[in-house]
Formats: sequence, C-alpha cells, structure tokens
Amino acid sequence: MINITPQVAAAIAGDHSYCHLIRMELANNTVLRFTEAGFDINWNGETFNANGLLLGVDAPSFTTELRIGEISLSFTAADQSIVALMLGSNQINRPVYIYRAYLTPFGQVMPDPILLHAWLITGTDVSDDTDSATCTVRMASEWADFEAPRGRRTTNNSQIRYYPNDKGLEYATQVKKDIKWGGA
Repeated sequence: MINITPQVAAAIAGDHSYCHLIRMELANNTVLRFTEAGFDINWNGETFNANGLLLGVDAPSFTTELRIGEISLSFTAADQSIVALMLGSNQINRPVYIYRAYLTPFGQVMPDPILLHAWLITGTDVSDDTDSATCTVRMASEWADFEAPRGRRTTNNSQIRYYPNDKGLEYATQVKKDIKWGGA
C-alpha cells in the first residue's frame, strides 16, 4: 500500500505537475541522481540533476500474467561519463529507484515523493549513428533474479566449503531418487 501525504493527495486530485527522480546506486559507491524536470530538484538532502543526460524513461507495463517487469533508461552517450560508468565496471544487479515527485507551483517537492518501483540493472547497450549516440540501461524488477541458486546445496563440494573434513555427502551424487525430508 502506498502512503501519501495530504499535500500529494490534493495535488493528485487537482491540477498538478510532477517529475521523476531517479537514483542509481552503482558499483564503487557511486550514486547518480537524475530528473527529467527542466531544473535541478532538491529532495531529502540530495540534488537530482536536470543536466540533459537523461533522454527518457520507459513506462512499465502491467498485465495479469505473472512475468518480470522490464524497463529502460536512455542517456545521451555524447557525454562519455555515463558510458564510462556503465561499461567501466560491472553494474549488473545494482539498484535503481524511481520516484514520482509532485511539485508546488514554485517548483518545490511536496512531501513525500512516491517510490514507484525499485529496479535492478540487467544490462547496458551503447548505440551510435551519424545523428546521435545513446546509452541504454536495461532494468528488471527485483523478481528478475528470483530463480538464481542461493545458499547451500546437498553436494559434497558445498559441504566441504563449510566443513573441510566432513565426508557426509561424499556419495550424494549416487542417490538416484528424491529423498523426502520431514513428516510422512
């Protein structure tokens, strides 16, 4: 459930303007902040830059099917700083937060912006042609890595990692059927 302040509720109900605040937590403790507003936005002690590097934000699509949501952020690759950050180190599974900030008539952020979604970076593409150069950051929801193996396995190698002298799972690979654990 989304909790919104009375000011934001009034803005949503009436004539309002908003912008998106994008916070990317990259490798090496690098945090990037962007907005598509026409001016820098200050919120929560951070400045979200309206420097023209952010070209676009895909709108997520929602369906009744169970599937992983995916969107992309597009940046200009004419400024090599974004390309260097995205390709210079592994940014896969780094978090990106997208907020919707409702603005007062004076361009100030109403308390509190709504977290629309938290994403994980899944890849980066750079494309260029004679007219433009674009760096696209692909992202998926936090469920994108849901089926990745976690924790320990019932294998000899997994057991030896934690207990080097234990031979309890030495012949685990020879078991040909599933063993049911627990009650009848």
